[in-house]
Amino acid sequence: MGKRFLIGAVAALTISSTLGAAEFNLKENMYKLNNYMMLMQAGFIEGNKEKSLKAAEALGEESGKLLGNEEMMRKMLPAEKAHKANIATTSAHLIADNVEIIKSSKDNFRRETAQNAYLDIQRACMRCHNLVRDW
Repeated sequence: MGKRFLIGAVAALTISSTLGAAEFNLKENMYKLNNYMMLMQAGFIEGNKEKSLKAAEALGEESGKLLGNEEMMRKMLPAEKAHKANIATTSAHLIADNVEIIKSSKDNFRRETAQNAYLDIQRACMRCHNLVRDW
């Protein structure tokens, strides 16, 4: 299972290295963010804090680039949903805050605190998906 996550992360990084800042593809980048979430979860399950921390850091950075720019999100969303771009920006802030909680537990790895922050990230993602995608 670990090999699958590693392959997914490598694929995501390969995709990201070929995209410029103005060339974000929402679907491809969401897959990339999902891969970081899966890697982080796998790290928690395996008891591998470095794996979780690296995935959290990458998630924070990439979600900020993709979701943190409201005007860019407005352009990437379908016209009838462009007004919901602020929801993505709010999610980016929630993700960043929770990544900081995970990172702050690095020296004294508080697994439960970090896992709760992971779940809060997951809730931020699902809230955005539910509101923007109308699921």
